[in-house]
Amino acid sequence: MNQWGDLILSQGLPQKAEIIRMGNSWQVLGAASTGLTAVPTTAGLLTIWNGEQGNGNYLVIDSVTATKVIIDVTTNDLATVWAQIIRPPMTAPTDAALTIRSLNGRYSYGGRVRTVASSTTLANRWEAIGQISNGTAAIAGSAWVQADIDLGGRFIVPPGGAFTLTASEVTATASTFRFCIRWHEVTQPLVS
Repeated sequence: MNQWGDLILSQGLPQKAEIIRMGNSWQVLGAASTGLTAVPTTAGLLTIWNGEQGNGNYLVIDSVTATKVIIDVTTNDLATVWAQIIRPPMTAPTDAALTIRSLNGRYSYGGRVRTVASSTTLANRWEAIGQISNGTAAIAGSAWVQADIDLGGRFIVPPGGAFTLTASEVTATASTFRFCIRWHEVTQPLVS
């Protein structure tokens, strides 16, 4: 406590280290996909489905990355990244078998999340969560552009629900996107 009565605390580990140390934090990298040229309707480019039963783990979405791996070389452009939760009950999707990796070095994933590389979702629940900009027309073969979007638990996927991402831009036919989703699996009943 200082002379003005302020209590001063010092953070020990970085912000997310404790929840990741608990061992149930994961990420998945999707395949390359062509973005949309309008506000999204029903095309999800990367989806994770929570296959837990009613009282099982919830998926707390930590962050996502969106990378333009092929950049339109003719225009300066801005892509919008969109996300939505698909409420349960959702029919169990066919698993795309994308590799789910631990954020703390565990070797294998034993949970019930299924990955979907391309999905048909609901049209009216999309929320813009970030942007990717290449401010000038790129030179062919130039560096990728990427956004790391910290969601900080803003999306919580209940058992039987899903979380999906897509991207849109004016000239999306010339660009290709890859998404990564990071999440923590926690036992946490939601208040209804």
